[in-house]
Amino acid sequence: MGRMDVISLANKIRQYGFSGTQLVFAKALNEPVDFQNLEAIKQAFSGLQIMMLGAYFNPIHPDKEIVAKGIRNFKEHLQVASLLEAPYVGSETGSLMGSPWGYVPENHTDASLMEIIEVFQDLVKEAALNDVAVAIEGAWQHVVYSPERMRQVLDLIPGSHLQVTVDLYNYLHMGNYNDRISIFQRCFDLFADRIRIIHLKDFMIENNQLKQVGLGQGMMEWPILINLIKKYTPDASLIFEGVTGEDIITSYDLISNLLKEV
Repeated sequence: MGRMDVISLANKIRQYGFSGTQLVFAKALNEPVDFQNLEAIKQAFSGLQIMMLGAYFNPIHPDKEIVAKGIRNFKEHLQVASLLEAPYVGSETGSLMGSPWGYVPENHTDASLMEIIEVFQDLVKEAALNDVAVAIEGAWQHVVYSPERMRQVLDLIPGSHLQVTVDLYNYLHMGNYNDRISIFQRCFDLFADRIRIIHLKDFMIENNQLKQVGLGQGMMEWPILINLIKKYTPDASLIFEGVTGEDIITSYDLISNLLKEV
């Protein structure tokens, strides 16, 4: 929706009809955030749910100073999340490429997995101290590249203070996009009880690449996907991510109508 002041942002969310938002301060607000005084943000979002605070960082960046900065920022978000009644603070699992977070084969090794496990174990301890949870999100290019890899993470970091964001589009690439329904099903089969957030995205194939488009304009079979969500995780927060402009309106109409169907 663009970057703007907090009151304008909250009002725009209401105008679209959404019940809440995923809030990433640096991406959404055009003014600095004072973590010592969040009252203005809390008041602006009165009546709206902050479904997740985004504090995305690359936990496996080759520059460990960048990792340390990301961890400090994430913990700062964990410490204030409850003040904003945000139950989760979220991040993806990163790439050894550094920046941008693209694919390199080493991302998918057990050594990389154990490196991010160490980081997230620390974050989960901080989350527990603040009575909130970390929301971890997988992506094929990153360390947690499949539902099965996510299950490994959950086994290695047990407990309620680590929950899951599922972004089906993030798990897809040119070699597996035709298996998207079965990949989504595997997420539910492996960890339905830990899924708290689902990112809704659509895509088409252009120039031999996946390209994100508005919901209903691409290849995702939304009646099937929404029925799976209703069956397995009816209480999950459904968040549009990367849906922009007029696509927000048509996407909202599509999903809200499907949710109303029996």
